[in-house]
Amino acid sequence: MRQPLNVLMLGGAKRVSMARLFVETAAKMGFDARMYSFELGEDVPIASVAEVITGGKWSDSSLPLQLHHACIDKKIDIILPFVDGAVEVAALYCRTTPLVWSPVSAPDICRAMFDKKIADDMLRAAGIPLPRVVDGGEPGFFPVIAKPRTGSASRGIKVIRSMEQWRDLNLDTDRYIVQEYIQNRREYTLDCYIDHRGNITAMSPRLRLEVVGGEVSRTLTVDLPAGVEIARQAIKAVDLRGAVTVQLIENTENGELMLMEINPRLGGGAVCSVYAGVNLPYMIISDWLGHYVEYMEATPQVEMTRYMQEVVFGPDKKEILNFEF
Repeated sequence: MRQPLNVLMLGGAKRVSMARLFVETAAKMGFDARMYSFELGEDVPIASVAEVITGGKWSDSSLPLQLHHACIDKKIDIILPFVDGAVEVAALYCRTTPLVWSPVSAPDICRAMFDKKIADDMLRAAGIPLPRVVDGGEPGFFPVIAKPRTGSASRGIKVIRSMEQWRDLNLDTDRYIVQEYIQNRREYTLDCYIDHRGNITAMSPRLRLEVVGGEVSRTLTVDLPAGVEIARQAIKAVDLRGAVTVQLIENTENGELMLMEINPRLGGGAVCSVYAGVNLPYMIISDWLGHYVEYMEATPQVEMTRYMQEVVFGPDKKEILNFEF
């Protein structure tokens, strides 16, 4: 008989494939996984594979208590955050509630990685290659890209190509990080995992072929030794743990690789790495158990592409499974 394993996804609204992979992997490991997802509303795609628990925003003062009630009620073992705002929430909750575990870094590290300016300062001090940054005042070069310090999914990003445009925008530079904009570029994502002992067990590089709304819709695993080394140095410099997404940018004019940002959580395209041989659900469950996690190498040239699949809800907010006429 399989042991129960209750998993709470935070903001996993569209992570249907990852939830299914988690259930399948858990079954092979002798667990009967029940998936739950904490969301603002019931009518989200994850409802097709998980029980949805509704609650407030990640910034709500009552959120920790709501999360605690959900964990007690559903006997949650593992929390998996899938959006930026949920990562520090999970880290803080698991620090005070040791019966629940999450594959995340320490709360202060999570907080630092989601402030692009603080993260840039930390990584630059460690010698990690990064795009040139405008550190106060007007840029001495163009084009530049201004990113909200705490933004995500490409929201609020501005590409500025001239001094005139810069002055017209009148940016509050305290709220942005301004970097050199690499016009001719390739972007890569590395799906990484670091177990609770600090051992890196996965570094799967993927080329971002198509991006929609800041999230990859088509991606291809590649062999990228220089990128793996940059990611390794960054992980060690920051002392990251758990599931980590490292984003790199390559200047195609000179081949220079630089770190773009680190998201200390599972990435939206991580399903590609799982199919390429890096079983992230297996690593997460093994790490939760305290087991040794072996390093897994991704097979290059595995491509993932996304398509839209509808989940339909009736007036009662329940999923409609059968079409009748």
